[in-house]
Amino acid sequence: MADSPAIASPEEGTLDRVPVAQLLAEAWRDRRSGTLRISRGKTQRCIDIQDGSPIAVESDSDQDGFALMLESAGLINTADRIKVESMARSRERPQASAVLALRLLDAKELYKALRQATRLQLAETLEWQTGEYCWVPAADAIESKGKPHDVLKLLQDQLPMRWGSERLFQALMPQMESCGDISPRFRRVATKLAETHETARLAIERLDGTLSLGQVLGQAAGDPIAAATLWTLLHAGVLRIGERREIRPALDSVIEIEVEVSGSAGAGRTRNGSDAGAARSSAEKSGNPKAEALRLEIADLLDGLSDLDHYDALGLTSEATTNEIKKAYFRAAKKFHPDTLARLELNDLRDTAARVFARIAEAFETLSDADKRKAYDAGGSDEPEIDTARLAQAETSYRKGEILVRMGNFHGALEYLEPAVEFWPEEAAYQSLLGWALYKQPTPNTERAREHLEMARSQAPGDAIILFRLGVVLRAQGETDQASALIEQARSIEPSVDE
Repeated sequence: MADSPAIASPEEGTLDRVPVAQLLAEAWRDRRSGTLRISRGKTQRCIDIQDGSPIAVESDSDQDGFALMLESAGLINTADRIKVESMARSRERPQASAVLALRLLDAKELYKALRQATRLQLAETLEWQTGEYCWVPAADAIESKGKPHDVLKLLQDQLPMRWGSERLFQALMPQMESCGDISPRFRRVATKLAETHETARLAIERLDGTLSLGQVLGQAAGDPIAAATLWTLLHAGVLRIGERREIRPALDSVIEIEVEVSGSAGAGRTRNGSDAGAARSSAEKSGNPKAEALRLEIADLLDGLSDLDHYDALGLTSEATTNEIKKAYFRAAKKFHPDTLARLELNDLRDTAARVFARIAEAFETLSDADKRKAYDAGGSDEPEIDTARLAQAETSYRKGEILVRMGNFHGALEYLEPAVEFWPEEAAYQSLLGWALYKQPTPNTERAREHLEMARSQAPGDAIILFRLGVVLRAQGETDQASALIEQARSIEPSVDE
């Protein structure tokens, strides 16, 4: 992929058009030096930036709040805070100077407090949605005022709190269909951001050009940290936008998932022969021995999926220890992970592998619990239990699809909503959202949409959203009378259902 063209914001403008966060990210991208002057009403702040990183923030002296911050942190008491504010006003000097003059903190403590105050002020400006900004170029090199602040880490940490999920999603919306990867020269930067949070790591390791940003965020279940990470990488120029790649190579900046290929106790069964036969036929054409072996293993497991007992599903005997059960489960989790399949060019097996792994997860859920294992070994009960493993997998897929639907990426949502319904067809919400996504995708499939929405209605006949969605689909099919009746019924239950 080629680097995305760097588009710079105007030298001056309004914050409703160009937010402070974007100005700071672009300054980092362009290694800019100068002063960013921002104002909101009577409040003005000047952010000194050197080589793209903020080094100091100057505010109106009466509003810098430094003494109050020290009091809140327990570094000074209320009486000392009043002294500091009084001296700063009378001498028209910053409150930090008054703290030093009164000898309330030593130089080292004061330096740490000043850095904390600067970071807090920077974070607060991210909330400013109205006001004006202008860049003041540096006539000479800006005098060093201490260690620069890590602006990318600041944005990653603070945007979820200062903007909130909805604003982050809206800001990412224009690029949701775009694919991107990490520019090679910025992999170390991305790796550092990936270390801050698990969802940040998951998002960054999927940025290899094979998935759209909407899909990446969907796989992170719409986590605000993941959204903030994607936004930061995009506007700082770390993320390159380009055409979708067909092959998913491993990135130097992420941990490789070990692929273990071995025989299974379930091999040789003959159910689901059509799917398994296709998998074997395709495997014969593969030039990668690991890919061929994994494809054949998935086919063999699929053959006898419904006949496998819990121990067979994990490739173990009934004498297996708890530790062996855990190891078998985590080996399977790595082996059937979508990233592993993608790296071995087995993307066509994602749904099949998910079915196999769901069965393995079900086995693990029972055998890893001492009481459940004891009951299972004793012959169990004729009373069927809720398949918690299958339910958990369905819910995870549904949540990812729900995030993409909220972003308007209906086609991308189908990738997660289809498995959710397959795993747990009894859930009306899953059926309803799948039906709606089928209707709202770029090329609507009204027949399938109607089928799933009618199923959802039978499961939850009084749900206003289901009734409304079904009415919209029926209207699209020309059944106006029935459609109008359903929509009116939905509105009578929930007047704001179509907002």
